[in-house]
Amino acid sequence: MTETLTVTAGAEGLRALLSRATGIDAEASARFRQRADGSVDVFVTTPFDVIAARRVEGTAGRDGAVVRASDLRDALTEGRTEIGTARDIAWPGALPPAGGFTLLDTLPVTVVRQLADQGQALARQFSGPLGPPQSLLDQTVLTVTASDGAAGDPGAAEITMRMVFTCTSLGLIPGAAAPESIPRHLRVSGTGTWVRVDAPFGTVYRSTRQSVLQL
Repeated sequence: MTETLTVTAGAEGLRALLSRATGIDAEASARFRQRADGSVDVFVTTPFDVIAARRVEGTAGRDGAVVRASDLRDALTEGRTEIGTARDIAWPGALPPAGGFTLLDTLPVTVVRQLADQGQALARQFSGPLGPPQSLLDQTVLTVTASDGAAGDPGAAEITMRMVFTCTSLGLIPGAAAPESIPRHLRVSGTGTWVRVDAPFGTVYRSTRQSVLQL
């Protein structure tokens, strides 16, 4: 079966995400979630136990289809709707919930840049073929707590270096030279075991349960 994705808006941003993701992991997978409003959430695996996502306007040929991220990247580059054969079996675990996330806090630009610098420093220091050690990736760099919550309860979320490293590696956080019209904040939300960070150029998700992806 040849999977398809018709994109009417947002193709360039999705292609940028896929190009970075496949540069980190040539075997990365992409999965589609069709939304009722005519948009599609495209989820992409990373080697950091974190799922990245970008939303586009369009239609997936099959809701839930999984394809090679490199095949999807090439199809977008060439302006094709046909992507390639399905590889549903390659998707490692469940998708994040489609809804139910509660906004916990919005991080200001100063915090965003500090986290980005930490991720970039980590990338420079540990650039071997296996990437950063898990002990560093698992470090909590920030705990975000809702106004009526406390650390450790459903109203709080821990941001680990894994999520920061994913944001910086995939170019989801704008640099200082980006146009002023680009937002300079991250929105942190949570539901159940999932933590979501919305960045200006994409979203990352991580479950606090045992890894859904393999490092």
